[in-house]
Amino acid sequence: MAHTLAFLTVGILHEAVGDPRVQGFMDRLPVVYDAARKLCRRCVIRSWITPKRYAMTLSVWNDLESVAAFAYEGAHAEALSKRRGWFQALRLPNYVSWWVAEAQDVDWKGASALLDHLHAHGPSAFAFDFAKPFDASGNPCSLDRFRGEGEGSGERGSPGDGRLNDPAPQL
Repeated sequence: MAHTLAFLTVGILHEAVGDPRVQGFMDRLPVVYDAARKLCRRCVIRSWITPKRYAMTLSVWNDLESVAAFAYEGAHAEALSKRRGWFQALRLPNYVSWWVAEAQDVDWKGASALLDHLHAHGPSAFAFDFAKPFDASGNPCSLDRFRGEGEGSGERGSPGDGRLNDPAPQL
């Protein structure tokens, strides 16, 4: 059975949408989403920004390397470098990954439960992060940081530069 990688990100904006402090984040969303769609064979992106300043993205990717390449290259990497100006620091995971059957839908409630599971139990085949990933068969694996080289819109990081080892990507 073929699998795809589901990915949830969660952040709490410093200010409400419309405030100049977070406008740079809002202005980048169309460019960042366009870059994501170019990296995915079947990339589904759903976003939600609540009145309480929660910003969440739920997406489905071909594989772990695709989402990592997206996170640390091009438009998203540039936005990621500015996240501290837009988002509050959290003392819990701000993203979670998990494998789903290729045709399986993902939903916010289930994704949120997996983020809670990662926070409570740490990485497992059920819910994991870039620091301790698992393959679609449930085995611990290493992120092949260079497998997707040339697929993104920017240069790949080099070993030791930290861009591809950051365990907490945020939008």
